[in-house]
Amino acid sequence: MPIYEYHCEDCDGEVGIFFLSISDVEQTAPECPECGGKKLNRIMSKVAVNRGKGPARGNEAKNPRASAEDPKALADAMGKAEAGSKSGFGEDFKEVKGRLEKGESSTSIEKKLRKRVGETMDTH
Repeated sequence: MPIYEYHCEDCDGEVGIFFLSISDVEQTAPECPECGGKKLNRIMSKVAVNRGKGPARGNEAKNPRASAEDPKALADAMGKAEAGSKSGFGEDFKEVKGRLEKGESSTSIEKKLRKRVGETMDTH
């Protein structure tokens, strides 16, 4: 369930677009949710790395609890990311965040969403 960030040449904005799968990214031409523009250039997102217990250093996550093993902390991190965005991330994002807030694991959510669109968790 990737979220890619783009710069829109039409409105000069930065937007995050949520995709259900990596194959959706390859098959769908992104469209700016702000202006509907099609001239989008993908930009590099900030990366956070959780290196386990202990104080965060450098590029490490500010909230080390926000991991796939802690659904509520992950939902909190998603909420902060959405709040810092100029545009919303869409209904699918809200659904995933809501399910995480209720304590459902990220793996379970991903399996169910993939099943919904006819994909599996199998690796290539």
